Amino acid sequence: MSAPPEKEAVSLRHLAQVTGVSRMTVSRAFKEDASIKPELRKKILKVAKELGYAPDTMVSELMTSFASRRPINYQETFAAIWWPERWKHIDSGHGFEADIYHGLNEGAQLHGRRIDHFVLTKDMPPRVISRMLEARNIHGVILTPPASAEIEAPKLDWRKLSTVTIGSSLREPKFHRAQASHYNAMIQALEILQGRGYKSPCLLVRSDVERRMLRAYTAAFLAWEYPHEHIWHAVTPGSEGLSAWLKKIEPDVIIADWDPWIDYIPTDDKACGFVSLAVRDENGPITGIYQNTARIAKGAIDLLVRARLTHEVGEPLEPLLMLTAGAWIEGSSLPSSSNPNQEKCSN
Repeated sequence: MSAPPEKEAVSLRHLAQVTGVSRMTVSRAFKEDASIKPELRKKILKVAKELGYAPDTMVSELMTSFASRRPINYQETFAAIWWPERWKHIDSGHGFEADIYHGLNEGAQLHGRRIDHFVLTKDMPPRVISRMLEARNIHGVILTPPASAEIEAPKLDWRKLSTVTIGSSLREPKFHRAQASHYNAMIQALEILQGRGYKSPCLLVRSDVERRMLRAYTAAFLAWEYPHEHIWHAVTPGSEGLSAWLKKIEPDVIIADWDPWIDYIPTDDKACGFVSLAVRDENGPITGIYQNTARIAKGAIDLLVRARLTHEVGEPLEPLLMLTAGAWIEGSSLPSSSNPNQEKCSN
């Protein structure tokens, strides 16, 4: 008599699909020191128990052992330069700026480096920072993103420094850069929406974002052959006329360049569904693309270490661009599929 077939093991991917979260979130649920909402952790662990899933302890122990045996000796200190309007949000412990801060520190530690953080205040102008970099023998610099595309890079003697920028805001000088792939984020969102039956999306995008991202969102939207009339450009989400415009074009889903747009859209107008191209909280209610800012910051450290090892200073002849693809996050702001019989936005 043949033995009964063994039950197929439940994978991390399957558990993520069942619980409606990313594989990264599922993995974090099994780590006591990982930051995750208690109720979400409880839900994931409950489903894991019901499905008979357990983390591969052998792999976890092997990776922990490998990391603990690999000595990382201190190499040098890097500088991260911040704008005051960004730096003031660091203490919040979460969000765009805090993710960059933690990503830089963690990335530097992985390479045996340290990070000194400098804020461009009135008491800390570029000339003072230059003297401090020289005094501390710092030759590697990370430029964090300013809040606007109109802000210029500080006037440092870049000829003596290996430099990497984060984000797409600073276009000059042309240094190596680590940023999210905005074009890819839009394509990824459109593919998922199309697969769920959505046929008439609209795009809400701020004018400053358009300049900073070289119109990547708009380019991808138009490349998908959606009409230009379905793109709403505004200086801020609170600009007048949005509700009337939505009633005119009648989209079946609203795509926006970041989460806060949802707070400016009247309830009736967002009834069809809302998708953000820059979801800030991977465990929150907003559906869309989670751009892992901490990972982007770590990528910037990788680029800077490479530049330092090759003794590359000043503007490189061929700047490297490291793009990070975002991950789709399933929140509650979008129905799982488009119902052909449902009312469109604003009806």
